[in-house]
This record gives sequence, structure tokens and C-alpha cells, in this order.
Amino acid sequence: MHAHYGAGGDGGGDRRAAPLPGDAGLYFLGALHELVAVGLHRPALEALCAGQRDLAEPPIDRAYLLKILDEEICRQFGHPLRPLIELVLNAADAARAPQPVVDVAVTDGRVEVSDAGAGMGLRAILSRLLIPFATDKRPGIDLGRFGVGFFSVLGLGLSDPESFSLHLTTGDGVEGWAIRVVAWPSAGDASSAPAAASEELGQARGRASPELTAALMCSVRRIAPLLGTRVRVTSALLETATVRAYLRDALHFFPASRALVLLDGAAVNDGRLISGGQLIQERVAVAVAPQPPGAAALESRPHLEEERDDALLARFHVGGRGLLPSISAATFHAGVKVDACLALAELALIDFPAAVELTEGRDALKVGPEFTAVATAFYRRLIELAAASGEGRRTRDRLAEMAAQISALMLQSAGWDEVALDLARALLGPGRCMVTPERREALLGFLGPSVAERLFVPESFWAEREWQPHLPGERELLEDELEIDAPETLSALARRRGDLGGLPLLVARATSPHTTMVALCRSRLQPDRGAGAAARRAPGAPPLPDAPGRRPAGPLPCLGTRRLLLIRDDSAAVRRPSGWSDWYALRAAFDRASGVREADLERDLIVGEPVDGTAFAAPRPGERTSGGEP
Repeated sequence: MHAHYGAGGDGGGDRRAAPLPGDAGLYFLGALHELVAVGLHRPALEALCAGQRDLAEPPIDRAYLLKILDEEICRQFGHPLRPLIELVLNAADAARAPQPVVDVAVTDGRVEVSDAGAGMGLRAILSRLLIPFATDKRPGIDLGRFGVGFFSVLGLGLSDPESFSLHLTTGDGVEGWAIRVVAWPSAGDASSAPAAASEELGQARGRASPELTAALMCSVRRIAPLLGTRVRVTSALLETATVRAYLRDALHFFPASRALVLLDGAAVNDGRLISGGQLIQERVAVAVAPQPPGAAALESRPHLEEERDDALLARFHVGGRGLLPSISAATFHAGVKVDACLALAELALIDFPAAVELTEGRDALKVGPEFTAVATAFYRRLIELAAASGEGRRTRDRLAEMAAQISALMLQSAGWDEVALDLARALLGPGRCMVTPERREALLGFLGPSVAERLFVPESFWAEREWQPHLPGERELLEDELEIDAPETLSALARRRGDLGGLPLLVARATSPHTTMVALCRSRLQPDRGAGAAARRAPGAPPLPDAPGRRPAGPLPCLGTRRLLLIRDDSAAVRRPSGWSDWYALRAAFDRASGVREADLERDLIVGEPVDGTAFAAPRPGERTSGGEP
């Protein structure tokens, strides 16, 4: 074993260490994985805490231990700067009321995180801080869970060993301890330091190996008594502007009740980085795993609620804007950003309670029953927000758009199916049908502008995807608004309905009228418009386009659908075309409905057949029109 110095004491118990003269309080000096092995082996741990100089070799498989440490140091988080957040969260757990404060100081190449909370003794350092997954954090109360935050910071040392050092000082007010970790660049084939950018930092961390992990060297030393913990990380990869921007972005929604985070003396989570909007808090039910009978069962959920009442509070911030470009819509867990959402225009922040099991792989969203419960609570709050605001249709449609985008982009559609119909009733109202943006103009032209009140047109692909299974669409809208005859070919329809003067013009436009499937249609009688109007038209009788209770036809007499082409027999252009405008409406609508590209249609109309000024002139007595009527 490496040299160990000191005298009795565990750094936090009743015994007090008394260093021998000349040893300057040094308790350990050697490879970090050797100190971890001491913490894993109780006899060696007890001997080191007692200050013994010579320790028995802990019977720990070094190759396996290095493999575990390599995984915990190198593969913790998706963002290379996320380990700095773990230092802040650990400080927030240790900080003390009534106003817990965590100080973060950033300079070029260095980040320092400190708190004035409960520190650690030597036994706690060896048995919890330096042992992966060994943690005393309380689920639902403390923010830390996995016991690997300290190790994740060491990844900076594997990326750039020459400039890296980690210096931790901690104490409970009675005594103090200092741990220093450095990386020896001479061990292994360490790569040279990349530029101080987060992307390059992540690439450098990906090249770490157990050989580099073995190069981490550590010292443990007793120092003067102090209260609290301070962690100073030094690395050339820590560029000041990048680190500050990341910390503000990740922590601006961190609850100030847990701890006020001061970044270079300025608070980042007191709300000043967000302007306007509405902050909503929602208590959610969190399922608790059944506990075995015995003493462990005494720690029930009511006990946890008593200690941390805000552990079950979800927070939603809707509207407003971020005062920094990086602050946009995002999903948070216990106040720490997990996923950003740059595709969402509005500022929408969704914060899951600490007691909700949200992440896997440390910072990846994991959908489960608790996740879904919070998502559902958010949607219900949107309904209440719309009802309380009393805003008009345009604002409610925007809320429906935003709710669907948030479901698709931020909440992985969790809980959407359960609340979509309630949202549709509350935000969109009855009788609304969803149509795509590219079909809106055609439908309004065919059905008439009065049908606009029934259309819901999503602005984004994500909203269209989320709403499509829950809202009626174009087919239902057409069937509800129109009386549609049985399909037939265009040539057969023209022969059957010689009273419709526009049909011969359509036959002339069609490439193959004998195979073009069409159907005549007309507006339905609306139950709430002219209930005492004339009865529905009998089959074969002339249409009643001007009858009370029917929507007036739009300017486009033809509409293409997936199955066939619809032709309105209550359109003036179809019944009796009488001028250039009717000819244009028939030609343009038919070509569009037949699938002619818009550019080809416009070119044909401009440079194609000239408009014959006499073609639609009023007929003289005894003459027949192009439709065959005298």
C-alpha cells in the first residue's frame, strides 16, 4: 500500500485525529482507486480513520474496480458540463435553512462551488463520497440519488489531465478535511487538450479508458476546522462564458426555496431571467413502492411529506419570455433542465417534482405513471387557464396548438390520449374539424367563408400529429356540411344533368371524362339556420341554393378529394356560367382538383387559351348557350 499518515479519529465521530509531528496531517497519498478500495474494505477503512501508518492490502479486484470507476467517471451525462450541476445539487442538499445559499464562482479554467451546510467527516468521505452508488440521500427529499456526482466531475481530468485538479474542503465546524485529485498525464496515452468548447469536451471524454482512470491520484489531509463544503475544479476546458451560460440555462428554474444559487454573486434562480407569463404550482400524487414489513416501513410517504412538502409540487410556467436567448421552452426535473425545446415558440417550462422518478441514464427522460400524472396535471391546468382568462377563439386555438406541441416535443405524448378530448371541448369547442394548412384555402373556397368557424388548422407538424386521432377531419367536415350524391363518371353526369351549363366546360377540360369519377353535392340544411325552411330537395329535382338554412356556396365549384372530385350543383358557375369569372372559376377549380401543379395552372391561365369575350355573352333569342339551355 501507499504511505498513510495520521493518528486516531474518524473525522466526524468522538475520536479526534492527532497527526504526528512533521506529517502536516496527511492521511493518504496515492492512486484514487486505491483509496476507493480502502473505503470498500471495512478493516482498511477503520485502520485509516484510526490514523494507522501501514494498512493491509484490501482484497479488491483492481481490474474490476477500475472498470466500474471508468463507467461512473466517463459515462454519466449527455452534456459534458452537467457534472458541474451535480456539484450545485449536492451543495443544495447540504445547505441549511432558513435561506439555503449555494455560491458558484467561475473564472477562466476554474469553477468553485461552496455551501455553509453540514460537512463530512473522514468516515463519510471514505464510505459515501468515494464509493459509487453509496449515498445517504433520501428519495423525495434530497436532490441527489445515485451517489456518482463526485466521480462524474473527474471526467474533466481524463479529458485534459495536464490542467485538471479537484480540490475539496469540508468540515462540520469542529474539524476539517481536504481532498485533492490530480491526473498524471504520463500514465496511459492521454490525448492533448482540445479547445474549450462543450462539444470538443464531450469528444475528449469519450476517449477515456481504465488506464487513464488509474492515473487519477489523490491525497487526503486534515486541515483547520471549518463549516460547510467547497469544491474547486480546475481545467483548461472550463471556458468562462460557456460555463456561465450553461449554469444560467440549466438552473434558472431551480426552486429558490431549495437553495438560492448565486453565480458570481448574482442570483440565477430568483425569477429575474424570465419576464411575464404565469407560474402555476400543482400538487401531484406520487405512487410509493410497497415497503417490506419491519423498521423500514416506518419511513412512509406522510413522513417524507412532512420533511419536504414541496417534494410533490410540480411547477408550470406558461407564457412570458426568457431574457436570455438560451432560456426557452424546456422540461425540468427538480428545477434542473433535462430537455430543451427550441422548436416551441412560447416560453413553457415544466418542472417535475423531485419525488417523481423521471430520468434514466442520469439525464434522459423516462416516461412512467408518475411522469404521466404530472403531464396530465399540466394539461388540466391549461383548461383552467383558458376558462379563467375568458379569451376568444384565436387565443384558445393557440393554446390548443401549444398544448399539442408540448405533448409531442417535451412530454413524449404522455397522458395526451387521456385528456385530448377534454382539451378539445374546452379549447376548441363543439363542431371543430382539423384540416391541414395546405387544404384550408381550398375548403374555404369550396364550402364558403362561413365555414371558417369550424376549421382548426394546426400550425406545426407536431400539433397535427397529436390532434389527428382525436378530432374529426376533412372527410367528416364535408359529409357534415354537404349532401353528396353517389359517385359517377364526369361524362355520365354531364349527360344526366343537361340542366347544369358548366358541366360541358368541365368535360372539355378533362383528359379522360369517361374515367374521371365525380359526385354532385350541395349545402345541407343547417339545423340551427332556418329550421322552418323548405324540405330537402327530392332526388333529381333542381337544387335550392338560395333556400334559407343553407350555407351559400363558395367561389370554387370543384374540390378534389382522395377518392373523387366533388362538384357543387348549387354554384352559379356550374348551374349557368355567365361570364369570364365563372369560366375562370370552373377552369381553375377543376384543374386544381385534378391535381395540376399550381405553377402549371398559372402559366396555362396566363399564356394558354385566350379568353373569348363573346363565349359567355348573353344569348340572343332562339340561341343556345354552351350548356345547351335556350
